[in-house]
This record gives sequence, C-alpha cells and structure tokens, in this order.
Amino acid sequence: MFKNKRFWALLALVTVVALLVTACRPAATPTPVPPTPTPPPPPEKLKVAFVYVAPIGDLGWTWAHEQGRLMVEKEFGDRVETAYIENVPEGPDAERVIRDYAQKGYDVIFTTSFGFMDPTVTVAGEFPGKYFMHCSGYKTAENSATYFGKIEEPRYVSGLVAGKMTKANKIGYVAAYPIPEVVRGINAFTLGVRAANPKATVHVVWTNTWFDPVLEKEAAVALLDEGCDVIAQHQDTTEPQKAAQERGKVSIGYDSDMSQFVGDTVLTSPVWNWGVYYVEQVKAVLDGTWKTHQYWGGWQDGIVDLAPLSDKVPDDVKNIADAEIARFKKGEATIFTVFTGPIKGQNGELSVPAGVSMTAEELLSMDWFVEGVVGEAPAKPPVVTEVEKPKVAFVYVGPTGDLGWTYAHDQGRLYLEKELGVETAYSELVAEGPDSTRIIRDYAEKGYDVIFATSFGYMDSVIEVAAEYPDTIFEHCTGYKTAENAGIYDGRGYQGWYLAGIAAGKVTKTNVLGYIAPYPIPEVVRNMNAFTLGARSVNPDVKVHSVWIFTWVDPVKEREAAQVLLDLGCDVIARESDSTEPDKLAEENGVYAIGYNAYVPAVAPNALLTSPIWNWGVFYKKAVQAVMNGTWTNTPVWWGLAEGLLDLAPFGPAVPDDAKALIEQKKQEIIAGTFDVFHGPIKDNTGELRVPDGVVMADEEKLAFDWLVEGVVGIIPK
Repeated sequence: MFKNKRFWALLALVTVVALLVTACRPAATPTPVPPTPTPPPPPEKLKVAFVYVAPIGDLGWTWAHEQGRLMVEKEFGDRVETAYIENVPEGPDAERVIRDYAQKGYDVIFTTSFGFMDPTVTVAGEFPGKYFMHCSGYKTAENSATYFGKIEEPRYVSGLVAGKMTKANKIGYVAAYPIPEVVRGINAFTLGVRAANPKATVHVVWTNTWFDPVLEKEAAVALLDEGCDVIAQHQDTTEPQKAAQERGKVSIGYDSDMSQFVGDTVLTSPVWNWGVYYVEQVKAVLDGTWKTHQYWGGWQDGIVDLAPLSDKVPDDVKNIADAEIARFKKGEATIFTVFTGPIKGQNGELSVPAGVSMTAEELLSMDWFVEGVVGEAPAKPPVVTEVEKPKVAFVYVGPTGDLGWTYAHDQGRLYLEKELGVETAYSELVAEGPDSTRIIRDYAEKGYDVIFATSFGYMDSVIEVAAEYPDTIFEHCTGYKTAENAGIYDGRGYQGWYLAGIAAGKVTKTNVLGYIAPYPIPEVVRNMNAFTLGARSVNPDVKVHSVWIFTWVDPVKEREAAQVLLDLGCDVIARESDSTEPDKLAEENGVYAIGYNAYVPAVAPNALLTSPIWNWGVFYKKAVQAVMNGTWTNTPVWWGLAEGLLDLAPFGPAVPDDAKALIEQKKQEIIAGTFDVFHGPIKDNTGELRVPDGVVMADEEKLAFDWLVEGVVGIIPK
C-alpha cells in the first residue's frame, strides 16, 4: 500500500499569483501587464525618490511610506541615495515633480497616491531608462509598475477587537472617500465586528478628504455624540483617535501604530509595512532583475500587519485576535478570505452565497455595504440565491481511529463540514484495487459531487471512474495521474521532518537515533533524509538507524521495529508509520519519540518530543470552495508549512528552550522561502558530494530521492 507522493514523476508544480492591485485612492480593475523587456541596468549607486501627497508628520499614510523610505536607506546604506518631497497635490504639480526627479538623475521613483497615476505613466514614457512604481493605481508600462496591499485582512481582525470591546454596540467609522478601497475596508472591519458581536453596528461618516485634521475630528465628535463608544477610521491623521480619548472612549487607528502618538485608548491599528516592498524592488533594480508588475500583497508577505493590542484589551480578546492573525500569517490567506460567504448586504438579503469567495475583480470594484453598516454606500448590495452545496465523499485506506494517516484525513473532513456546512460521507478500510474502484464508482453513482481518494493505490481507480463521470470532481492524494476532472494533491512532509530532527538532535544523549521506515520509496527516503539533516545541523555526531517494515500500519511490526532500534542504543525513535505503538514503547523505556500524522500526546506524554502533522482540512476547504465558485482546476498541489497544510505539533517537556527557538526560526525561514531543507553542500552516506554548496535541490530531484544523506546508517532496500 502506497500513500504519499509515491512516484510523482509527472507532477507539475504551478504557482498562480494574482498580481492585482487595489487603490489607496480611487481604484479600478488592473489592465494586463504586457510581456515587454525590462529597462537597462541602473548605475552602481542607485538614486531613489519618493513623492508624497501629505506631510510626513501626518502620523498616518505618508508617515508610513516615509518609514519605508528609511528602511531602504538602512538596508542598502551607501549603495543608495534617497530623497522625498511631501505635500504634492495630485495633477499637474505631481507631473512636474516626478519629471524633475527623473531629470535630476533619480533612477527609481515611487509615487504614493492614486492621483499620481497618470503623471507617473506620462513621465515613465519620457524616461525609458528609469523605474517608476505607483501606489494604488492600475496603469503599467514597460518601466512602470503598481503596488498595494490587502489591508482588509488586518482590518477584519481589528473589527473583531472592536466588536468585543464595544459596550454600546455602536461603533463609529470616519471614512475618506466612497471608493472601492474604502468601502472594502469598512466592510472587512464590519464583518470582523459582527463575527465577534452580531448585535453591533458600524456607523459611517464621509469626509470626502484624505488629510484634513479639523474635519476628521469633527466627524469623530459627531459619531461620539450619536453614542458610539469605539471610533475607527480610514483617514490620514490621529485626530479621530484624539477625539475618542478626550471623551473617555477607545479607538482603532490606521496606517501606523497610532497608540504611540495617542496612548492606550487606541486598541490597535491596521498598519502598513511599505519597506517590505520598497526593499524588494530596490534590490531587484540593483540586481538587474526588475520587471513591470502589479503587486497586491497580504499579511503573509508582511506588507500589512496589526499593531500590538492595547493593555485595555482583555486576554480572551487577544487570544481571538491571535488565532485569526495566525490563519493569515501561515498562508491561509489563499484559502481563508475575509469575503467568503455567506455574506448579507446592508439590506439583510444574501449577497455572497455560503462557501463562495468574492473574486479579486469584485473586491476591486466593491461599492456596497455589508449587513451591520449604517450609512450611505455608492450602490445597493447585489442579491443572490444560495448556491447548492456539493456532496463530498472521502475514501480511506485505514481506519479513522488509527491516530495516524487516515485519522488526519478524517479530521480534515470534519473541518470541511464545520467550515462550509457541506454534507460529507466516508468509507474506511477500503483495499486498493477492485474494491476501491467499486467504492469510488458507488459514490459517483449516488450523486456525490466531489470525491477525495486518500491513498496512492487508488490512483488508477480514480482515473477509471473519472472517465465514466465527467461531471464529478475527483481529487487523489499522492498520485501523479490527472484528468480533466481529476486532480492530485500532497504536502511537503519533509519540512516538518527537518524541524523534528532538530528536536531529536538536541535531546539525544547517545547520538543514536532510530527511524521506522514503511517502504523504500522517494517520499520515505526524502523524509528520513530531512530528519537526519535537521538532527545533524545541531549535532554533527548523530547517526540515524532505520528499520524497514514494508507496511504503513501494523501495530505489531511497528512495535517490534521500535524494539530493534532500542537494542541498537537509540534514545530517540521516529516513525513514519501510522500507529502509536513505537511512541508507547518509547514511553515505557524512558526514551524519546517523534510521532507523525496527528498530535496524540496522551499515548506518550513524557516521551513525545513533537510530530510532523497534517492539516488536510486546509486543502479540502480550498478545493470545495473552488468547486462552489466554479474555479476548480486539476492543477497539482504540493503544499507545505507556508500554506498551512503541514505543521509541527506542540513540544513535549523534554525539548529545551534553545531548540524550540531554533525550530521556530527555521520554521519561519521555510515559510518565508529563505531556507530550503535540501540546500548544499549535502553528501550521501558514502561520502560523495551530491548537492554542491549553495545549490538547492529541484522539486523533481526531491520527488525522485533514491539515496541516503550522510549520517544515515544502512542502504535503501531493493
């Protein structure tokens, strides 16, 4: 029985990045980026200019961009020279200022307000050797790009906080212009408010300005007079926060951490980290790799964030906020979105069906308010009928109670039911071969719309039945064959195994580790190698002994294998098999264990160090949502820590603090894409250099792993 990425020789890993952009000032749907060559490389010392619409002392929008400029200076030092000009009106003045910078020899020019869009494109056409980047617009050219961020993500979480903190159930919102970006922010905030407190309402006052301290404060005072006890905003100054503080009320800031200017009555603020983008683009120009683009980053990219919560926010509310933040940061921004139905419009009627996510185009043109907003929107909400939810079936090779592979998949099924409210069914202990074909066909005949088959040996059965039922969607875990209505999915388990190896390498006293290996296939070899590399990264004297059991789940064989490893002197036993018997034996003998598939500490509370674990529900939700949205494709999926499909279980008591800190550091580097487990130099266990220094193994090489790294004792059975 084979289950994971057994022979993915045909796997095509496709990353789809939606380079769309919103508007910090009025927005529109982006135009396609033409496939044109990039401008010539810049001079050795780069001159970079920033054009601001307001003063850098606004403590809001322009102040946040100015922090990004300072980050560029700090990052590149003498390699760059920066300049800026503030209070530039949108229109002819902006064009004059931008052109002046280009004429003075500035190589890169960032323009930071929507109204600078046409002037930026005009000047870019006159200076093809320069690089122009415009914040919040939608027009690009060969040497001109656009950029913005998904501020609605932290706005949603700030809404959760506001919803929990209001006592009056009336929250005020000082809003700039009735344009899609602002409307989208109000809606995201309100959805967060109502998720925490369905009785609360958000009252909007429009100022039709971006920067007007007097008007902003007057608007906040009017809302306070109406009985609002929390003030939020989409404006550029701290005046609304000051108005709330003076009345003994609390507020939510914007653009920057406004508590540092006003005090702890500012509960938190959705903030911009523009420096993340600015540093990346300046580096691209310096490296000669810059290309025109349309950037719309989210929390995972680091361009948006939430300021620290005030001490006035209780711990239970902080915990709620932290949990939501984690969903975005670990990559669920591609799966969990603020604007996923059911969402009702301001009129109380359904506007987004359950399980359906609004498209980027819909978000970029949003002009209606969600339920709970009190105020005038540019347009009325759309009214839709509920989408019929698909019936979803799961086919399992083991029992759901194995506390391993099948258990982990069934937890994903339960997560799917909870999140989307769909009807699910499952069959367990389904043998690979004719039985699986019969079971899969039976589900298709009974009208199940989506069928997940969770073992490698189901691959041919899936392809056969998929041809018979072209209107049914099939997803097969770990295979390599696809069809028009059949996709494949799996996870980068080796990332978790590397991190677990660090824990084992730190804890071992004998420097002898054991690994229970099911089958001599690339996936198992890859995971064992990653475990060894992790252990030897902190303890070069470690040796890893393996016992091959040629089965996935056999409690008796697994326990026997663990005993063999104990007899060899192993004081940490890792298992890629499905039962917890090796963990129990480790507990009985006073040594340590590394589990797999799921987090079950009760079986070995003292022995268990940690476990690479699966969060299959992340993929199941995404796939079923795509079916409901009509956007499903058969594109192969190979996700890991970054997407939230894989994680590491909580640490046992034996793992020292320095190991925990190092593991967390490496985990974040993997998520950020700055560290790869299989980076050279790597030798095999005969001493031959297989991966040169500075080289990272390609995915195709990882998927075909057939050799053991230095530190593994033994050979791969034939």
